[in-house]
Amino acid sequence: MCETVHFYITYPMPYGRLKAPAYRVFKTGGSMRPFSRKKAKLSEGERARALAFLLVGACSAALGFLAVLHLDHTALFEGFSLYQTWIVIASGLGGVIALFLSGDRMGQSGQVGAIRAVAGAIWVTFIGSLIGGTLGLPFYGTMFGPFIVAVTLMGAPILAMLWAFNLLGIHFLLATYQRERDSIFTPSRIDKSDNPDSLRRRLQGRAI
Repeated sequence: MCETVHFYITYPMPYGRLKAPAYRVFKTGGSMRPFSRKKAKLSEGERARALAFLLVGACSAALGFLAVLHLDHTALFEGFSLYQTWIVIASGLGGVIALFLSGDRMGQSGQVGAIRAVAGAIWVTFIGSLIGGTLGLPFYGTMFGPFIVAVTLMGAPILAMLWAFNLLGIHFLLATYQRERDSIFTPSRIDKSDNPDSLRRRLQGRAI
């Protein structure tokens, strides 16, 4: 928001036989912007989308943490090495990137949306483990990343259930974002009686 500030400059100018000097006034304009601007707040849908990405990143990192423990049982007591810590971080990044690449597979409404959500959940799980394994160890991790995640989930049914609930929560969060997006970019339907070209509207205009 800009405010326009006008400055007035005066200086003496002799006019004719006037004993006292007259003053001519010149008006100059300038713009002054406020030093502090209000930060744009995120809408409800944007907050839900950001929370969905944060949730999938945290849960993917936790899944990578459990996968490391599944491969090395002594890591929890002896401490994680730098490489094992990077595997956990890469797992979180893989989940976030996979959700971003999933597009609009998750968050749609209706029966078709539910089917697309299941496909999106499989996509996030498989592609996330693929990307996380590639970041953790190229080539070798690319091949065995999805396999290790599948073995970890199959070996712990409770963990698999928690992962499914995590994906379900992400679907609901993205559904909030999709509804807000559709309400902005999709025009509302106009009733036939409210249409400006309807006969009733034109007759009311003539009567007025």
